[in-house]
Amino acid sequence: MPDRLQLTTLLGREFAQDSRNLVHVLKHLPALDELCRSLGVGRLSDFVDISLLELDDAARLLEQAPADTEVDPETGMMLAIEDLAWHPAALGMASIEASAQHLERGISTLVDKADVPALLEELRRCQHCLQPLEAQGGQFHLSVRNL
Repeated sequence: MPDRLQLTTLLGREFAQDSRNLVHVLKHLPALDELCRSLGVGRLSDFVDISLLELDDAARLLEQAPADTEVDPETGMMLAIEDLAWHPAALGMASIEASAQHLERGISTLVDKADVPALLEELRRCQHCLQPLEAQGGQFHLSVRNL
């Protein structure tokens, strides 16, 4: 299982990746997916982009360090904006808001009560980043990779 999940946003050609690792969202992704399914919104895992994970795996198979390739000037990574999967911020907001509201009620049996505060903090951080993009037609994904 990958060990890093980061919120990545796009508005026009303005690319931004939050440097903070969504550790609790990653840990509870299967439970959050089940919660989203039961709430009738898109699963959070549907918004995960595995492009960086695939790039790392390909480099390892080819025994070529990814650092040997050219960095894209817009993303600061080896992949360009067009190489990544993007989703409307509004869709992500629906799933994140529904999940957070349900967890705030304290009735979820899918997530340990001790983990809920940290998970809610990460979901709120995602909401905070996506909210301005929602009205402007921005896009996002949850980027996954190994450290």
